[in-house]
Amino acid sequence: MSPLRLRGALVALTATALVVTAGATAIAASTSTFPLADPDTVLAKDGSYVTYGTTVGAGKGTRCGATGRLFVPVLVHGSGSDVGMANCAADDALPSGPGAWAEPDGAIWAPGVARFGDRFFMFYTASRKGSGQKCIGRAISSSARGPFVNQGEWACPDAGRWALDANPFVAGGNLYVTYRDDAIATGAETGISTVRTDSEGRAIWDTRRDMLKSTDITWDTAKTSGGTHVVENPSMWKAADGHWYLMYSGNNWDSPRYATGIANCGTTPLPGSRCTPIREGVARPFFGFTGATGLNPIRGLPSNHQGPGGMDVFTAADGSYRVVWHWWDGANRFPMTGVLTRPSSGFLVS
Repeated sequence: MSPLRLRGALVALTATALVVTAGATAIAASTSTFPLADPDTVLAKDGSYVTYGTTVGAGKGTRCGATGRLFVPVLVHGSGSDVGMANCAADDALPSGPGAWAEPDGAIWAPGVARFGDRFFMFYTASRKGSGQKCIGRAISSSARGPFVNQGEWACPDAGRWALDANPFVAGGNLYVTYRDDAIATGAETGISTVRTDSEGRAIWDTRRDMLKSTDITWDTAKTSGGTHVVENPSMWKAADGHWYLMYSGNNWDSPRYATGIANCGTTPLPGSRCTPIREGVARPFFGFTGATGLNPIRGLPSNHQGPGGMDVFTAADGSYRVVWHWWDGANRFPMTGVLTRPSSGFLVS
């Protein structure tokens, strides 16, 4: 067993990290041995937590109910203030695959899910049939575990630009979707947009706003050798100060440098101008690997794994903010959950 794999196995067995106290309950960050990239977590109607992720092939990862290839793997874990994380896949949330608009039997990337009313809305990335262009589809279910029913293509920009990594959230009785939107940038640059939807999750395009562009930061290209200038995997949440914040990933996903930035978007989820990276966020990620091959992030994360990204903010049953993200061991990515707080020194994950 290589040192990387041995380290990953030991961490998965101990699943330890910084511990904080919430009331009388000690809550620790938790990681998984199941290889799941681009995780997104929601609170299900039965009080459990459901984490989704990118397609996993047959025979990969431990199963506890799910079999074969999983288009959208489902990990079920925790309850109440104990979010935790599972080590096995219980279901496939979208067993019918990406839909007729996409490449037949093609993979699904970075599904994002939100409960809106009594239903769960999923927005996911797939390759458009005949072109390979990365676009976003939409699906709906009455259950967090699915099965979700495909509603077709949701966003596919002109001129072959990509739309991906959609993450829905609810604010003021409305459903919004934040996503990587390369249509607002040119060439190797990328961007992030947010748009309000109707009651069925269809975009109301005249509400769309630019949130961030890769030209707003420099760490997305640090230590890279050309290629796309990546800002992606966004997540929006409203903090106690009344401001909306945007989490996003940048740099190469398959490297220790993949990391998470935070930007302040003001007091509305659809701001009049682009969000502003906080602290030294133009030149440095906020959360990331603090080792020599990282990018000198403002803060580290529990267990200090390499390549922490795809961070999604969600609310636990007790109202506290939690986060889920993946880390990279050199071959696979694994999901991890933690508690998001904001002491006087700034945002912290424990």
